[in-house]
Amino acid sequence: MNYSHVHIVLNHFPTIGSFFGLALLFYALWKKDEELKLASFVVFMVMALLSIPTYITGAAANEAIGSRPDLDQAMVDAHRSAAIVASSFLWLTGTFAWLALWQYRRYKELSGWNVWVVAGLSIITLGLMMEAGTHGGEISHPEIRVAGEVAEAGEGSLALTLQNWAIDTTWAWPACETLHFTGLALLMGVAFLINFRLLGILNEIPFSTIHRLLPLGILGFGVTMISGMLMFNGNFPRYVVVPTFFLKMFFVVVGGISCLYVTLFEDTWSLDRGVATELRHKVFAVVTTFCWLGALYFGRMIPFLE
Repeated sequence: MNYSHVHIVLNHFPTIGSFFGLALLFYALWKKDEELKLASFVVFMVMALLSIPTYITGAAANEAIGSRPDLDQAMVDAHRSAAIVASSFLWLTGTFAWLALWQYRRYKELSGWNVWVVAGLSIITLGLMMEAGTHGGEISHPEIRVAGEVAEAGEGSLALTLQNWAIDTTWAWPACETLHFTGLALLMGVAFLINFRLLGILNEIPFSTIHRLLPLGILGFGVTMISGMLMFNGNFPRYVVVPTFFLKMFFVVVGGISCLYVTLFEDTWSLDRGVATELRHKVFAVVTTFCWLGALYFGRMIPFLE
C-alpha cells in the first residue's frame, strides 16, 4: 500500500461529505432545527480537514504515475488545478462553519448571516468537488473523457501557474516561509494557552475567557495552511518522498479535528474561575500538545531528513 492507494480512498470523502453536509444543512433550515445545523457545520469542518491529506496524497499519486507512457500530463494538470480551487472553497466553507460553532458556544445562538454564507459556499464547493472528481476520473478512465476539453484545460493551468510563481518569483518562497512560521506562532500560542488551562496550570482564568482567543488560533492555522500549501504546490516532488512530511500532516489533521472538543461541547466551557480540571481534560491537553509538537518537529525536520 502506498500514498496513491490512500488518495483513492480519501478522494471520495470531500465530495460525498460535502453533499451530505449540504443536504443536512438544508433539511435543518427547512425544519428550523439548530442541532442539525450544528451537525452539518461539524461535517463541513471535518471534510475541510480531510481534504488536506486528500490533496497531498494526490500529489504523491501524480509522482507515482508520472512515468506512465500513456499519461496525458494536461489531464493531470487539469485535475490538480480543479483540486486546488475546490479544496480552497472547502477550506473556506469549513472556516465559516467553525466560526458558526464558535459563535453558538459563545452567544447561545447561530448568526443568521453565517448560516447562509456556509450554505452558499457549500453549494459552490460541491459543484467544484464534482468537477475535480471528474477530471481525476478522466486520467484513468478514457470512456468518460470529452474530446479536446482536457487538452485545453492543461494549457496555462492554475496548478502550473502557482508552481512557476513559487519557483520563479524570488520573494515568493521567503514570504511564504515567513507567513508559515508567523501563523505557527499564533496557532501554538493559543493552543498551548488552552492546554495549560486544561492541565490545571491556569485555574484562576475561566475557560470562557480563553475561548474568545480561539479565532486567533484558527487564523494562525489558516495562515499556516495556505502558506504551506503554496510551498507544497511549488515543489511537491520534494515533499512527497519525505515520510516525515506525511507524519506532520497527520498530526495537523488530528490537531485540527480536536478543536471541536473545545469549540462545540459544554464540557470545557463550564470551567469557571478556580474550577479544577478533571482527568479527561488533562488527557485531551496532553494528546493535543503531543500532536502540535509532533507537527512542529516533523515539519522542521523535513530539510534534514529528506
